Amino acid sequence: MKSLFANAGILAVLALLAFLAFMARLGLLAAIWIPLALALFLLLFPIYAVTSGASMLEGLFDIDLSPRLKLPLRHILVTLGAFSVASAAFAMARLALVFGADRFGVTALRHWPWSSASATAHIHAWFLGGNWVSATAIGRVIALLCLLAAPIAGTAITVSWQQSPARSLFRMIAGALLALAVCSACAWWVLESSKGWIASVADATASLSSTWPLGPGYNGAAWPAHVAAILAFLLTFVFYSALGWYGGRSLGTPRTVPALVALLMMVLMLGWIGSSSEFFLAKWHIPLLLIIVAGALINSRIPLADHTYQMVDRASTPAPQPGPVLMANGRRCAIVVASAGGGIQAAAWTAQVLEGLSKLIGSPFDDALCLISGISGGSMGSACYVNWLANKKTGVPPTSAACASSLDEVAWGLAWPDLWRLFFPWPFGLLIDRARAMEIAWEGNAALKNAPPQLDKPLSAWNQPVTVGELPALIMNSTMVEVGGPLLLGTSDVNSDGERLSVGWEDGDRLHMIGTRKMDIPVARAARLSASFPYVSPVARPDKANQQPHMIDGGLYDNYGMATLTEWLDQALSSSKGVSRVLVLQINGFPSTPPAFPKDTSGGWVKQLIAPVTALMQVRTVGQVSHRDIELKMLQDKWLCRGVQIRDLNFDFDPTVHGGDVPTPPLSWHLMPRQVQAIAEMWNCSQIDEIKANVQRFLAESLIV
Repeated sequence: MKSLFANAGILAVLALLAFLAFMARLGLLAAIWIPLALALFLLLFPIYAVTSGASMLEGLFDIDLSPRLKLPLRHILVTLGAFSVASAAFAMARLALVFGADRFGVTALRHWPWSSASATAHIHAWFLGGNWVSATAIGRVIALLCLLAAPIAGTAITVSWQQSPARSLFRMIAGALLALAVCSACAWWVLESSKGWIASVADATASLSSTWPLGPGYNGAAWPAHVAAILAFLLTFVFYSALGWYGGRSLGTPRTVPALVALLMMVLMLGWIGSSSEFFLAKWHIPLLLIIVAGALINSRIPLADHTYQMVDRASTPAPQPGPVLMANGRRCAIVVASAGGGIQAAAWTAQVLEGLSKLIGSPFDDALCLISGISGGSMGSACYVNWLANKKTGVPPTSAACASSLDEVAWGLAWPDLWRLFFPWPFGLLIDRARAMEIAWEGNAALKNAPPQLDKPLSAWNQPVTVGELPALIMNSTMVEVGGPLLLGTSDVNSDGERLSVGWEDGDRLHMIGTRKMDIPVARAARLSASFPYVSPVARPDKANQQPHMIDGGLYDNYGMATLTEWLDQALSSSKGVSRVLVLQINGFPSTPPAFPKDTSGGWVKQLIAPVTALMQVRTVGQVSHRDIELKMLQDKWLCRGVQIRDLNFDFDPTVHGGDVPTPPLSWHLMPRQVQAIAEMWNCSQIDEIKANVQRFLAESLIV
């Protein structure tokens, strides 16, 4: 199936290159580049999403999440959204091509190179069948809009059906066709109205061109086209607003707005705003990019435009020191965990490993586990596991909670409150952002139906159970943008000596302070700050705190959690006695494969331009692996001389273990059914069985010693 999409993509790219060359020859690109970009998005985005960008984007098209609905409402919404974008592209292109000749100053808009007839007549005849509207012209327009919307709708049907083959493919297709029928009827009504009341309204408002002259493109015959475009915008804006209201009301539920629909709505609004601005500014030859840059500079100086997070009151029990945590319950051996980052894939695999070991081994494993150091998605999976340990009767099993999608909520926040925050920081800066929407999704995923959320409690609420050994200490690592060092958010104090561990390190107890008052943040918020993947989640700073650095994904400093684990364990062993055996479990949701050397390393000036950034990214990954291994080896050697044995085991997810059709591990916040199944299959494979046996053997030997 992916090869089919790839071949279609090649053909589409060739056709588009030919079309772009033709438009460039006519000098039309400046006039229609925004509607052309919308059309390219509709045609090429689904192809890219299921081929090269599958790890990040394919989950967007897995939209069939409403099994209780006989009619696939989500497919209808996707088709409506795609048709709305196509309609916007058509309306914008028509205005620019038919009435933008003088405003854009493009002579090709007046005369085609091969004919002395006016370009307006030719284009108008094709778009609207002569001077006004005919049934034939309307049919051509609707057919064009359907063709533009078809790739998005068809890909959603294909991907969703592959994930849930038991569902009726007929119902999915019927839902998409119903949406196309509704959209076509609306388009027909708008175009037919151009002959009647729209023309009357245009005639009545044409006097504005004389009392308030807007220049070429807004005069005479252009007014009916502008009125029709405004009507189309209002229809799509009502659709956009209704979806935004509904999505905000249904955050954290399975029936919220699909992420793909939210993406289409964001593209739709940006297209309308950008195209109308481009047309208006063309008279003065003001580039839209200049307005965007100026707006960005102004926006950066408005406090409400920035993303902040709220703090809450702390629990009375202070975070325990590493030594007492290690010795709690009279431990003779200890298990510590480093959970690597990697989005929902890392969260699900972390939860699967920890829950699986807890159910397989039982209390010996639970009693020995004393620390989890999580990064990014690993922090989310670890938080779900600790929450399950603290609320086994009312909590959702960690694997189920971690596998549940939160992509819809992130996309809703991006397409509605965060989009309008760009243009109107006040009052939209007072609303929740996409990061808070993601927290709401996580809180709902980890709570039973109709039960109050549990991940909204302060992180310090777990300090007391950690102190007495009922729960393992949990440290979720974030990165401070302005400092470059890690921020440690946890239920154990790593800075046990009262000094900074290293340059740039900080923890939540010292950062989250208002004056002399210590504050805290909820569990879900700590996990979100650790998992603030760039651009998916916004960087944010603590509101009203004494110091307010911005937080970004913890994986930028250390994607494996080993730096914090080795510091904590070294301090714990230095201030405790009785524990002579330690097992370090490394959980990685992606396969640990060495970097491959490319066969072709040729490249011109583009290679020279991107090589520094590419090298920085590759050095970061390879360097973190090297530092992880070196830090652990140095810690093992140091304590082996003092009679403490530190062993390590790796739980690496390897999607190729079963062969066949290997699902691509996702980097987004959505797992498709076959990807969830792959995690369960990996946990039950012989390769992991050997590692489980080694964990059991370690605990059994520790009881004998």
